[in-house]
Amino acid sequence: MDMAMTAPAKPLGFLDKLRVLLAAGVAIVLLSYMGWMVARPTDPEMAVTLTLGGRSLFATWPALLILTVVAAAVGSAVSGPRLPEAGLFAAAVGLAGLSLQGGSAETLLIYCGGPETAGRRALMFFMAVDALLWAALLAIAWGASLLVSRWLWGTPLVQVPAPSAKKNASRPDSVIDMIGGGPLALAITTICALFFIWMTVARTPVAVIVRGQVIASVFFGLYLGAMLARYFTGLDQVRYYVMAPLIVALIGFVLGYLQASMSWADGPLANYAKLATTPPHALARPLPVEYVAVGLAGVIAGFWSGEKVEHVAEQELS
Repeated sequence: MDMAMTAPAKPLGFLDKLRVLLAAGVAIVLLSYMGWMVARPTDPEMAVTLTLGGRSLFATWPALLILTVVAAAVGSAVSGPRLPEAGLFAAAVGLAGLSLQGGSAETLLIYCGGPETAGRRALMFFMAVDALLWAALLAIAWGASLLVSRWLWGTPLVQVPAPSAKKNASRPDSVIDMIGGGPLALAITTICALFFIWMTVARTPVAVIVRGQVIASVFFGLYLGAMLARYFTGLDQVRYYVMAPLIVALIGFVLGYLQASMSWADGPLANYAKLATTPPHALARPLPVEYVAVGLAGVIAGFWSGEKVEHVAEQELS
């Protein structure tokens, strides 16, 4: 599914942005309410997960898949031909809304974790599996949204070509040619997101999980990563950027698995290792659905913002 540009386009207008917001609103209503009826944990205070919520995965996942595909397809139809990835953005926002219906990662630690190393490792394993399952939902929904977009509007267009080396001397074209624009864009997005989330997700390693802070950290980490990656690589193929949230999530849960013994909590922090609510690593604080859905919305928003930066840079250099 190549998102490559075939013709230049003007920057998005107010109506285009309004259509994207409307698509996201429809997805929120659909997935926050109907999705909650499908994915609601046996205890409503529990976090929304696919593997640990007490419901059958083989019943929950297909039903959520249908709802996510519908949200993405409707999002593509509502948002119009200018943004072929808008359907995926709407579905991600809808799943983020669904996640807010349940508890935070702290409730997941209380219900399914424990102060023992084995319990923490098991939880980190299931969270990594959960992230893969959420990502699979959105990957299938993206394919459906692109089919709808092509059926309704023809071949999707990306609005502007990637700026050339002549137009942007700060771009390291030799590095891009050597590594490849796609892998480099993915690496920049992932590394920037990891660093930002690690630095902002909590005041201290043992602080209480503040959900708003976690969600903002994930969103803006991947937003800034994608925006910077698009500016420095000029790559206008969104498929390379959207892999970053899953990679960041898996890295976070692997680090949580490796530090499940809480050996870092020594001295005055030693007592926190005995609490089930202490995350084994800062990057294990977001829920899998928060990483994948909120992070994906941030990546796509950053991808669009990077395009706007390109427009401004071209105008200044022209």
